Amino acid sequence: MTKLEQLRRQKNISQSKLGLAIGVNPNIISQIERGWRKPYPKLLQSLAAYFGVPIEEIANPDGSLKEMDNKTA
Repeated sequence: MTKLEQLRRQKNISQSKLGLAIGVNPNIISQIERGWRKPYPKLLQSLAAYFGVPIEEIANPDGSLKEMDNKTA
């Protein structure tokens, strides 16, 4: 599970609602959470702002999403 997915589930919001809230196609949220694509920098900024966290909390320096280990997920 990615940190993004964990934050989204903690807020009890669907991928569709998250996509609509930040102005992207909900399919992009799904693809990012599954690791099929990297979020572009502006999208990372929008996600971090939406959840009120620094970008570094959800993404690695290369732009890929941070994975949660099974103990913290």
